[in-house]
Amino acid sequence: MSDRRRVQRQQCNLEARIFIPRSSAPIPCVITDISTHGSFVRTPKNVSIPANFDLSIGMSSLPRACRIARREGDGFGIEFLDPVRHEVEEILIETAFKEELLYEALSPALDGEVTMTQVRLRRAVNAVMDLIERRNAMGWEHIAPLPDPFEQAHQTLRDAGKALRHASPAKLTAPASSNGQGRRLTAM
Repeated sequence: MSDRRRVQRQQCNLEARIFIPRSSAPIPCVITDISTHGSFVRTPKNVSIPANFDLSIGMSSLPRACRIARREGDGFGIEFLDPVRHEVEEILIETAFKEELLYEALSPALDGEVTMTQVRLRRAVNAVMDLIERRNAMGWEHIAPLPDPFEQAHQTLRDAGKALRHASPAKLTAPASSNGQGRRLTAM
């Protein structure tokens, strides 16, 4: 079978649970490969799984909506119906766009119109999803971690603080005056 996947899957061995609507007991299963778009699932023999169900991976209490894309003898390939996108959007709303979206929701002048905040949120979600897909396509083991921009900023501030502590406040030189000579600042 030719591989027509949008994103390459990573091999794994994850325990999961299938939740079927109007069924009381979850069905244990094992995920053998996974990507942001889907996975391959193995279930116990002689278990009937409908075309649509919810899947909870590991100890997660947040099941994901899925559909069976293909059936094979030892399991089935599934597609996540909204792969990660919904979770990314919720996190961005909660951490970056909450106040703006609330303000826009309360503004009668914007009723029903697409706002710049909504456009920015959509762009941010798309950028994060594209990053996830590119990284999954490349394989995580070949990618050096990105530098933490906050750590870089903190290091710059620490270096500046050290330089200021070692400088004598009475001898800090002010910018050069028009005659080309620096002036000395006196400590207060």
